[in-house]
Amino acid sequence: MSSTPALAKDVALEQASVTAARQDYDRAKTAYDDVTNSVNLQESRIKDEQTRLKELQDEQAANKVNLTNAKALLEKKQKMLDRAWNSSK
Repeated sequence: MSSTPALAKDVALEQASVTAARQDYDRAKTAYDDVTNSVNLQESRIKDEQTRLKELQDEQAANKVNLTNAKALLEKKQKMLDRAWNSSK
């Protein structure tokens, strides 16, 4: 009979130990899940931003072509004006 209180004490200590370990696990899992969700959100934002960057780069390239063409046309028209001014003197 004297071993029964000792066993009960051991069981109570083990239960407390398991409860503490479960709480540690729950805190660690919550922290991991929170960070994992943050990582997933950030990856999604990065993907969206990369798509937007590509769209802007494509738009920039098209505008560069328009700028180059407009500059060439301006230079051509300016030369024509210069010739007209020089021939009228």
